[in-house]
Amino acid sequence: MKLVKLKIKNFRRYKEEVTINIEDLTAFVGKNDIGKSTILEALDIFFNDGKGVVKLDKDDINKAALAEGDKDIYITAIFSELPANIIIDSSNETSFNVEYLLNSEGCLEIIKKYSNAGSAKVFIRANHPTNPNCADLLLKKQTDYRKIIQTNSIECENQTLNASMRCAIWNHFRDDLLLQEIEIDTSKEDAKNI
Repeated sequence: MKLVKLKIKNFRRYKEEVTINIEDLTAFVGKNDIGKSTILEALDIFFNDGKGVVKLDKDDINKAALAEGDKDIYITAIFSELPANIIIDSSNETSFNVEYLLNSEGCLEIIKKYSNAGSAKVFIRANHPTNPNCADLLLKKQTDYRKIIQTNSIECENQTLNASMRCAIWNHFRDDLLLQEIEIDTSKEDAKNI
């Protein structure tokens, strides 16, 4: 995977969301106190979950945002050059694309939200099905998949593999998925596996 963009919001001097294109970046050049170190420290916090060099604390919340009652810091990393296969459910191979986990640009976008400078809540921004018949499949359990398959008379070759059942359900509704860019909360139910 290749980090291509970093987004920061409400972190130190960055109140409004700012996007930093990483791509083939090799150096940051700029005046003193312009925010270069803040960007590198945001990367440390994102990748090391506060166990790296930089520890997130309440002083890191943007003061103007805090005055408006907004205590949430957002650090978002966007990746390209993704692996062809991933494993979400125990040992079942699938892909980010098949699972509708890519944003509208075809990249993996992971958002970490730190409320009150606490622990991160992780989201994936993805162009994902919103049709009520097949939305939130990543949050469902195997029994839920089987019920959807049975209720809609969906053909599924393997009802023991979650990835296979999700794929069959999405294929059944492929003409009416109502794809929309949404944030998937990975802390809920079975989405924790992501």
